[in-house]
Amino acid sequence: LSWGPVDSGFAPERAAAGGRLAVGDAAGLVNPFTGEGLSYAVQSGLLAAESIGRHPDDPDKAALSYRGALTRAFVGYFETARHAARRYHLAWRVLAATAESDHPFFGKGRRAVLLPEGIAGVTAAEPLDPGPRESLLLRPFLAGCDEVSVAAVRGEWPFIARMLITGAGPTHRRLRPAALLCAGLMSTGGFPGIGHAPTGAAIELASLGGLAFLGPAAPAPPGGRGVDWASATTVLAGDFLLAQACTLVAEHAPELSWSFSDWLAELTVLRARYLDGAPGTSATDVFAAMFEYPLRAGALLADAPSATVAPLREFGRHCGRVFVHAEDVLAVRGLRTRLDTSLEAMLDGRVSALPDLLGAPGLTADRVAADPRLRDEALAVAAAACREELELARKAAAEVAEEMPARILRSFAEAMAAPVLDVPAPAGTRS
Repeated sequence: LSWGPVDSGFAPERAAAGGRLAVGDAAGLVNPFTGEGLSYAVQSGLLAAESIGRHPDDPDKAALSYRGALTRAFVGYFETARHAARRYHLAWRVLAATAESDHPFFGKGRRAVLLPEGIAGVTAAEPLDPGPRESLLLRPFLAGCDEVSVAAVRGEWPFIARMLITGAGPTHRRLRPAALLCAGLMSTGGFPGIGHAPTGAAIELASLGGLAFLGPAAPAPPGGRGVDWASATTVLAGDFLLAQACTLVAEHAPELSWSFSDWLAELTVLRARYLDGAPGTSATDVFAAMFEYPLRAGALLADAPSATVAPLREFGRHCGRVFVHAEDVLAVRGLRTRLDTSLEAMLDGRVSALPDLLGAPGLTADRVAADPRLRDEALAVAAAACREELELARKAAAEVAEEMPARILRSFAEAMAAPVLDVPAPAGTRS
């Protein structure tokens, strides 16, 4: 164990100057929260080697390439070093206040800030691989969404930028709402124009902002004094993300402003009605609406007829329910969920569908853990519900006339349900 001052004053322009490419500690690439720098040294070394390899006879171009690669790869950790120490203090306070919280937003934030893997280890492990032709269209579009999202938040909330993208993994191969928007844009046979990337970024920022308001309420600080940093951050970050999302839509897709606002209002109403115990509501309602809108928005931007929009919306709703049931399966099995949360937090926050499926409104994680039969039943009903919704999603995708978006949708739903497909199904059930 060693201690001492660390240089975290990274800036891409300083790392490539005077004919030299600085890597690792020499470039100030040290995580200011953990002091960890080895992974950054390796990653920056690879980026430097790639830049030199692309421009072996032109040091200026190699330096320019390296600066660009560093800017893309090391998002979120280092902006605060150049702007304001207060951001460090805020991050420290939030990390300390939420260290024991399994709230999805804080779980993802801790992993993005503290771990070298960044967001590549936060999202679903199952890759989205609809096929080579589809991927050729998806990848540049999703990369454009990444650039817009990061540009929208990195100045004010650089650590949220770290949650959105990192150089550690290919974001264009993961399950994400912008992939559904892309499928909607392709529903009439066209290609997804890069000009729609701000809309994809807006939908993803709004989805992350909505995630901040899901889950269990943060515990009150002891003694009832001082700032409740967990609750304050939930409100500030959530509102900031939603505001940035609305700004992007207003500037780049004003024709969607009305439907986008209605969608945000719908998410709020669905969540409030379920928390109030309104008849006919379910924990899956919010996620069904969350996955439905990107497809509807894409179809609207593509001027798709109503006969094309209907199966897309139906697919999105079923896909959202697949997501919730798959989360329940992962949580019951004690595995890491896509929301980076636990069964206890899902039940306490009323995000889990298990109480509805089991007819047990007061279900707790302790009760599930203490009763092996109840645990097996919970796993079985969640897996069965997931398979049922997956089959309905497949049927909806089959009604999409254009083959390329249909393949994207099928691949998306099957990757979403992947945690369930290795759970033994009852006899006669299709996986």
